[in-house]
Amino acid sequence: MPISRKMQIYNSIIHYKCANCAAEVDITPAASIGVATMVGMLAFGFWGWILFKDSGALDIMNLSLYGAAGIAFILFTLEPFIKHVRNPLLKEGEQVQISVALADAHIAKEPILWIENLSYFSGLLAPLIIVLCVLGGAALIGYVNFTYF
Repeated sequence: MPISRKMQIYNSIIHYKCANCAAEVDITPAASIGVATMVGMLAFGFWGWILFKDSGALDIMNLSLYGAAGIAFILFTLEPFIKHVRNPLLKEGEQVQISVALADAHIAKEPILWIENLSYFSGLLAPLIIVLCVLGGAALIGYVNFTYF
């Protein structure tokens, strides 16, 4: 059963306590794991595009740094996902409705909590939608500026 929820910089953590054995665990919502996964994949894609665009710049140092960062990223995103698998705390589709402590509130609390009510795959799509909205707005401003001024 969920006991408390506290905000971190980019997500919230839900503190659960087992009613049977009194074990306690902190779980990151699945949508936040999806957001972290997609942001990391976009960052690695951009970094890989810079590294591997011109094949003449490849050396063992670049490849080993890219590989080590990839392994660290996989471990970073796998750890909270494993907590979900090992601790089946909620029934499928059940939402956690627990309020955030007032001391933990920050400027992005509402959008973060809204995204966290979605699924893992919705969390994967959220950064792409935000990037497309920002780029679309910039393209619209550029089009208006170029066309009318």
